[in-house]
Amino acid sequence: MKFSRLIEKAEKFAARVKQGRQMKPEKLAELQSILGDKIARYEARLEDDMTEQKRSKLETRLKVVRAQLQKSQQLGETS
Repeated sequence: MKFSRLIEKAEKFAARVKQGRQMKPEKLAELQSILGDKIARYEARLEDDMTEQKRSKLETRLKVVRAQLQKSQQLGETS
């Protein structure tokens, strides 16, 4: 899943929960799995030799995905 679609999906999920809607545990688990896979891929790509600009962009994306994973884990704890 592309980065922008993944972040959009995570934000929509958080917004629904914030509105008081029920969340399905299997949907939350699926989102967390996708986020975890994305983190692993980004970390593996950071091992490669790349330009400083690409490395910076990838590190920023990695921070965002980690934050989304943490947010989804907190949502799981509150329900």
